[in-house]
Amino acid sequence: MENEKFEWGFKKVKVWFVVLLTWLTLGVYLGYWFLKERNTLKMADKRKLIPIKIWWLATIFLGLSFLYNLLGRAILTPYGFALFNSFDVIFSFYFLGLLYYSVFRVRDLLEEEYREAIFRPWLLVLFHVWYLQFKINRLEAAGNEQSYKATIAK
Repeated sequence: MENEKFEWGFKKVKVWFVVLLTWLTLGVYLGYWFLKERNTLKMADKRKLIPIKIWWLATIFLGLSFLYNLLGRAILTPYGFALFNSFDVIFSFYFLGLLYYSVFRVRDLLEEEYREAIFRPWLLVLFHVWYLQFKINRLEAAGNEQSYKATIAK
């Protein structure tokens, strides 16, 4: 059991595609990314640090927010639009907190597995899921070997 190699189940997706989907969906894809990778995260996260159930709620909210921003003025009265706008701002800050919390927990999981610092924290703050996907693609290309830096150096 000690020599059993941990196989990551992260899906390899081109980073430009992740960025494009994030922009086109106004951020809804960020929630979808965590839900898409939930099986891998549940398997890797023994301490249950990444709140997948909250990501379900956040993704539903992001979808509603997307529709609200797309169709809000056509459907709602000015009062209703202002009311939804105030909720949108509040929940957007909660979403950002959840996003950065989860991104840094995924970073911790990957760095614990490889036992070395793979990520630069300031790049995670600036590029969140995009940077995670970039590094996951590099890890997948390296073949899930125990030493990431040694594999990349080859």
